[in-house]
Amino acid sequence: MDAREQLVSWLNDAYSMEKSLEETLERHAKDAEGEPEVHARITRHIDETRSQAETVKGCVESLGGKVSKAKSALSEMMGAAQGMANKPASDTMVKNAISDYAAEHFEIASYRALIEAARALGEEQIALKLTSILHQEEDMARFLEEKLPEAVRGTLSASQR
Repeated sequence: MDAREQLVSWLNDAYSMEKSLEETLERHAKDAEGEPEVHARITRHIDETRSQAETVKGCVESLGGKVSKAKSALSEMMGAAQGMANKPASDTMVKNAISDYAAEHFEIASYRALIEAARALGEEQIALKLTSILHQEEDMARFLEEKLPEAVRGTLSASQR
């Protein structure tokens, strides 16, 4: 596999990751219906995630590749990280926030690596598109970091009633 093929492979992993996270975020938005600000932010991030997947798909195609419909090892890992929040429980909002926060940081690391690879191969337009995605992921991670303490306190308060 040459360097361009490697970049296409990694971009396919990112595409699979975004598609996998879209499904998870939809479940988490439903869980957050009682928290209007959180629900609205997750819903916005679902739209961002769909757009990110399309952007990544365009990057793959611009390099002469095709997006893989098969789940990659990365998307399976993301599914495993998200799995802890799939069971209804009194602490669902905390578990969702933790798994989403971890997923955002995994995405941040992935996009930083992809940006470096694109730049190393002289694909500055791809690097710019991926940088835009990176900023969205960083924004969502910051939001989750700010909301996690509130979710923890709310869950503990509810369990003491």
